[in-house]
Amino acid sequence: MKSIKSIMRIAFLCTVFAVVLGVQSAVAEPLKKADTAEVIKLINSGKGKVTVVNFWASWCPPCREELPDLKKTRAAFSGDDLLLLGVSVDENAAAAEKAVKEFGLNYPVVLAESDVYETFGIKSIPRLLIYNTKGKLLVDHVGPVSFKDLKVLIDQVLKGKQK
Repeated sequence: MKSIKSIMRIAFLCTVFAVVLGVQSAVAEPLKKADTAEVIKLINSGKGKVTVVNFWASWCPPCREELPDLKKTRAAFSGDDLLLLGVSVDENAAAAEKAVKEFGLNYPVVLAESDVYETFGIKSIPRLLIYNTKGKLLVDHVGPVSFKDLKVLIDQVLKGKQK
């Protein structure tokens, strides 16, 4: 009888640990705040790769519309070929973190400090910046972008057709 009680206690404890660990892993990681210098550092870390920077916000319908295509783009290229960086301009960090979790974004996302808006001239979102493998800005696009269009452009840059 003691062994059955022991087994039940162990099973109960395992269940409790599983629930606690499951709840902890489901909580979105806090987004790191990034000022202009940090965003530039992140962009520069992509030299040797095509670097795509997406400025967005959780409350912006066109931004939300393109997030699945950005996620698909990240999955379509190796980490050696593409750096995709999300820069949330949300004032509410919890809302941005919720959107990252909701869409299951598979690329790094930072929360922009107020100086980033001025430095990058953010007046409309979504906004996409695309840098070639040498760090030269090739595209500055306002509005949502589709997976198909973005994939074609990245492929062209990787093949050296866009300089």
